[in-house]
Amino acid sequence: MDKLKRKWQDLPLRTFFMLTVLTGFCAVFLLSGLIILGCAAFRHYLLPDSDSVYLSIHKTFEDGTESSERHLLSLDDVPVQLPLIMTDPPSAETSGQSPEYSIEKIEPSYQSLTPKRRLAYTVCGVTMVAAPAVLSLAGIILCSLYFYRRKLKLPLQLLSDATVQIAAQNLDFRPEYDCGDEMGGLCRSFVQMQDALCANNKKMWAMLEERKMLQASVAHDLRNPIAIIQGYAEHLENKAEKGNLSSEKALRIAQNIGLAAKRMENYTQSLHTLNQLEDITAKKQEISARRLSADLAEDFSLMARQNHRALHVSCGGPQSCSPGTPESVPALPDVSVRADSALIYRVLENIIGNALRFSRRDIFLTFSVENSLLSVTVRDDGDGFPEEVLHKSKKTLFSSALPAAQENHMGIGIAVSRILCHRHGGTLRLSNSPLGGAIAELSFDIS
Repeated sequence: MDKLKRKWQDLPLRTFFMLTVLTGFCAVFLLSGLIILGCAAFRHYLLPDSDSVYLSIHKTFEDGTESSERHLLSLDDVPVQLPLIMTDPPSAETSGQSPEYSIEKIEPSYQSLTPKRRLAYTVCGVTMVAAPAVLSLAGIILCSLYFYRRKLKLPLQLLSDATVQIAAQNLDFRPEYDCGDEMGGLCRSFVQMQDALCANNKKMWAMLEERKMLQASVAHDLRNPIAIIQGYAEHLENKAEKGNLSSEKALRIAQNIGLAAKRMENYTQSLHTLNQLEDITAKKQEISARRLSADLAEDFSLMARQNHRALHVSCGGPQSCSPGTPESVPALPDVSVRADSALIYRVLENIIGNALRFSRRDIFLTFSVENSLLSVTVRDDGDGFPEEVLHKSKKTLFSSALPAAQENHMGIGIAVSRILCHRHGGTLRLSNSPLGGAIAELSFDIS
């Protein structure tokens, strides 16, 4: 029973509507037929029988008085001989009486009916004509109401409530309508739209939070050079008032102020660079994974030699390296992927640039392709990331955690790399190796 009910609910709207109309039509046809047959039978009952006759007996008495009698006789469609009418022997009372007999055939006509029977006959005729029309109109209304209640009322109410919820910026709800018809599909599409809207909102809020953190980080880092410039300005003013400012000390102060101003310029330029990243999107193109990894490995190997470092390239994961690539640089198999090579190059350039500055001698670069992701791991043999950097790895900028010699870099390369990884559908994760050295694990969506 439940399966039959479930199948009935899952019928497409057109099929359900046609079955409802067909059922209503059959019910109207049946009821109309019964009413018409009943009225026809009743009208036939009201009319006199055409197989009956009236026997009239007319008597005239000696005193001139007359009397008449009528008797209804049924012939039943069979010719019969009328029975012999016997009269009583003449008596004193009936002396001079001469009876007359006549037979009158009954015609089934409306005019022969009594007023009450005429009214009943007319009402039956009107009912026979009006009943099908009234029943048809009632059937249309009932079928429409039934179709609306069973197929449209609940999903329309759910979608209306969902629209109100979305207008109120409330996405924590689900318009559940478990039905296999078109309205069920519409509700499921609405849920998919809601999920996409929720994901877009989360992405937008993440971008806004990221922007706020970038601005807060740069504003915080600007305090140091500003404080330095203010301090040197006050020092110069005090020394100038006392007249004991030597040229050598003034030159050193001027140089320090110049360095602080340069740092401020770097900060503002970094903020400009980060703002420009909002307009960057991944422009993916079909490219060979082997060619991409080989080109990247070749360029960064040259960069490492120029900085007196050794770059060791390898492949990991289920995809093994392909031998015989140019200059014996391992590369991925020759499979086609969709990637923005310029964006990936820029990310790795920033990460490997940091590794070149902090490493002692060796840098290890590993490529792998798995589950529609291009994974790249960069590891160096330096001192690793400071704990403050790892703790604040999601805040993108952390110049105060870097060594003094590297403050001008401000961690901007890692900040840019993280944002660009997100633009390419990937992630950037920082950690330290148990054997020593920093590890940057990057992933890019190549589907």
